[in-house]
Amino acid sequence: MEIDIILNEFASPQAALELGLMAERYGVRGLWSANYAWSRDPFFTLSLLAERSSTIRMGPMAISPAELHPLKMANLLFSLNELSRGRAMIMVGGGGAVLQAIGGKRERMVRGARECIEILKSASPLQTLNYKGEIWKVWGYRPTWHTDPPPLVYFGSNHPQSRRMAVRHADGLITSDFVVPLMKTFVADARAEMLAAGRDPTSFRFSNFWAWHIKADAAASFAEARRELMLRGWLRDKYFAPFLDADELRVMRAHEKDFLNAFLRRSDRIENVPAGLVDKMVRNISFAGGLDQIDAAIGTLRAFAAAGLTEIAIRVHDDPADALKLIGERVIPALRA
Repeated sequence: MEIDIILNEFASPQAALELGLMAERYGVRGLWSANYAWSRDPFFTLSLLAERSSTIRMGPMAISPAELHPLKMANLLFSLNELSRGRAMIMVGGGGAVLQAIGGKRERMVRGARECIEILKSASPLQTLNYKGEIWKVWGYRPTWHTDPPPLVYFGSNHPQSRRMAVRHADGLITSDFVVPLMKTFVADARAEMLAAGRDPTSFRFSNFWAWHIKADAAASFAEARRELMLRGWLRDKYFAPFLDADELRVMRAHEKDFLNAFLRRSDRIENVPAGLVDKMVRNISFAGGLDQIDAAIGTLRAFAAAGLTEIAIRVHDDPADALKLIGERVIPALRA
């Protein structure tokens, strides 16, 4: 299993270049640039790295056709691919923060994503593409300059319906916040669906978004993890049920606003929620703690690999260079041993 790194949404092109080259030296497979309504453009963020790096893959996470027409998405993706000499990738999504900010709606999300992926994967310099989908249409599209090895096209999904679409049409699938038991079942189901569709499962890539908070300062690590806890599976039962009991799940649901308030205030104090419950959530759905927790994190990563992941997308937060150094010097060598 290989390691990808997800940069936060505030990374500049210069920061992405510096961190990306650092990641490349450590043998990181890919660098993802987050896409939010208030962030820099993720394609532009990766442009300097694309030109000046040698081996690392890179791409935006996630872009929805509901916010960017597939033809324009293709031009941006193929331009990044050209700059990187065939190392671009993209995670197509159903629409999140950007779609909300522009007042859009997630209507016929699976169908729209399928057509988007078909357009991205059908475009060729050798043949004009005329695509008449139910939602998206492209006429006379022939990017003659798109001659590098094609980019990898992933779909981001935690749900069975969109998973079934992805395993038929995409190069890979990325989940988020799946603990190991959920991941194992999800991958097994996806592989069965691929076989039923006549597709070879060994050619497909599986990844999972996972939060990294481990620091030399354990207190700072747990503070960062508590602050970000609202985002972990958006506090839905399915992500926490493998390690919380029914009463704990009820408490979590009842205090969703308290988790949200902490995130919005950039605070590590989650009011009205027992500290023991918060600690249990943090420890099980992210990597958190001091340096003594790295071995446990490596064990979890090995379990993810055994569950079927071909790579894992690790989201770094504050002090990304420090996090990358720990991952590059401690985690990657252990996974390759």
